[in-house]
Parts: sequence; structure tokens; C-alpha cells
Amino acid sequence: MAVSIRDSVVEVDVAIIGAGPAGSTLAALLAKRGHAVLLIDRDTFPRDKVCGEFLSYDALPVLERMGVDLRGASAIDRCRIVSRRRTYEFPFPNEARGISRMLFDDLLYRTALANGAVALEGEPAIGDHRALTCNGVEIRSKVIAGAWGRWGRFDQQLSRAFIRDRTHRSFGFKRHYRGRHEPGVIELYSFARGYLGVNDVEDGITNICGLVHGDRLRQHRGKWESFVEEIRREEQPLDALYGRFAPAQQSFLSSDPVIFRARSAVEQGVFMVGDASGVIDPLTGNGMAMAIQSALLAAPHIEKALHDRGAAEDAYRRAHAAMFAPRIAWSRSVARLLSHPAALDQALRFARTPAIGGFLLRRTRAAREQIERMADRWFV
Repeated sequence: MAVSIRDSVVEVDVAIIGAGPAGSTLAALLAKRGHAVLLIDRDTFPRDKVCGEFLSYDALPVLERMGVDLRGASAIDRCRIVSRRRTYEFPFPNEARGISRMLFDDLLYRTALANGAVALEGEPAIGDHRALTCNGVEIRSKVIAGAWGRWGRFDQQLSRAFIRDRTHRSFGFKRHYRGRHEPGVIELYSFARGYLGVNDVEDGITNICGLVHGDRLRQHRGKWESFVEEIRREEQPLDALYGRFAPAQQSFLSSDPVIFRARSAVEQGVFMVGDASGVIDPLTGNGMAMAIQSALLAAPHIEKALHDRGAAEDAYRRAHAAMFAPRIAWSRSVARLLSHPAALDQALRFARTPAIGGFLLRRTRAAREQIERMADRWFV
């Protein structure tokens, strides 16, 4: 169904707010099936985002069927956990990818447009879940999908419970570097009340991205260089890590608050995907994969909602909880260990085989075969 944004009023089947991995994937899936889809993002593309920039292997079956070309991304086949005195390494069952959000989000956004979605970029959507406007265009949509990420103005308008939490707020920070990093490996480092992930992306760039509890940042007043100097003084492995690199970006990027609290997959009729539907701890390296998978999971329920909203909403809530709630719970348990350097060092004394890593992988992501079956059903 053709959509034109030249008029002051646009009527569509689905309006998607947010064109990150979840929103653009959902737009591509639905538009390919002939639905009128409007994709809205306040930024213009390409644009950067705070992210570990690790694309887990369980996302790749969806991207392969969508025709997304990842040839520029680095291949990653193992994980290494670095503590004060020990390291623990284990392989992945399939190759993952390292790719910057600048490149990856733009690839998915262009894929959505190529599949027939129409986009409004560079201006935020305003209004509420009943009536939207963007850049002077009134949007009339049968279904609205929320893909605005971990934190957005619409969360407040929908009175979502998690936004009232003031005690469990963390913040992400990242910067790209050039230096010596072993190809094919993602590394995890611990510091008090936070952790870092390190992996190569495209063009010889290494991404160092961290998550820290908000309490640790008060004295630094938004100065990330000061905070990084502090954790380098605290943890010798971090000092050695940063000593191998020179910044490839002028400054740090930081995130809105990250709140690890339960979220409903549907709020007042809005179908949530990606981080808007539930946040998995970044240490798992499954955030972008989960965003893509949530779009694949949501797409058939949104199709049904075009004709039978109530049944579709309930079915999506159940399916989302079954697929993602156990992963999120496991991620929180592992994060608590990784955010305590002394405890992590003790735990790694007993990590003698790669089997432990394989166990954690199975608990924090989907099997590639499961996603292949889901994708095959959609792309028939």
C-alpha cells in the first residue's frame, strides 16, 4: 500500500516511533508484506548511539533473510572475561559480528525504505498514543509500535511504572578507539558497580563501552574522562586496557538512564519492541539481537491487531514474556557478579572449562535454530 507524506494528513496501517534496530526491522518486515508503514525518528541517518556494538549470532538468520549486507563487520567467535588476576575464555557456537551503530542502524533503515516503508526523520513525533503529528503531518494509524529505546518521552505519557524508579538507574558510555585489540574476541572487564565490553567493529575501530550505576557519577558531573581515570586507578586491567588505545572519537557518548525493571510489551494499545519492551543487561551482548527478534516476534501479532486488537495484544504479551523474560532475569544475575571485581576474581577460580560459558550463552540468548524457524515462517 503506497504512503505519501506530502499531504498534511497521512493514513497508515502501522506507525513506528523509533528507527533503531527494532523499529527498522519491524518496518521492513511489515512493509514487505504490503502493509502501509510509517517509520519516525527524531534523528537523521546515519547517526551514532551508545551501544556495545556486538551483534550476536542469534540475530543473523533474520538479517540474512532480509538481505542486510554485513560484510564490513568484524567476525567475533569467542568471549574473554578479564578479572584482576584471572581470565576465562569460551567460544561461541556460531560467529557473531562487531558493527557500529552508525553503520548498522543506517543499513536497517535503508532496508526498511527499500521494502516499502515511508520515513519521517529529523523531527520527533509529538502527541500521544491516540494522536500523533510529526513535522506538521497528522498521522492516523491503525496500530502504533513503540521502538524509542530504553527511555523516551512517551514512556512518561503512558505512565509506565519503571520511570518512577530512582534507585536503580545506570548509565552507558562509549568511545571508539584505535589500538591493539585481538581480532575475533569480545572482552568483558569488571569494576565496582559497573563493567566494560571491548570489541572490534568495522574499519579497524575498537569500541569500548561501559555501564555504571548512577551513584558513581555524582562527583564527576558528567565528565566521563574523569570517571574513566578513576576506574583506571582502581583496576589495573582497565589501566592496561586503555593504555593500548588512542581515542578515535573526539568525546564520549553517554546514554539516558538505563532502568532494569519489568516493562509490559503492550501499553495502552502501543506494541513495544526492542528496549522499549524490555532491557537485557548489555554484558550479555544480546541487546541488538533481542531488538531484532522482538520485531520478528511482534510482526504477526501486529498484523492480527489490524483486525482483532484485543486478542493480538494479549497474545503478544504472553509470547514476549516467554521468549525474553528468562534471558533478562539471567542477565541481571550475571551483572551483579561482573560489577563486583573481587567476587568475580573468586568465581573465576572455579571456571575451568568452556562449558560454563556455554551454559550462560544458552540462558541469555536464543538458539540460532529457533530464530531460523521463526524467520522461515514469516518469510514463506
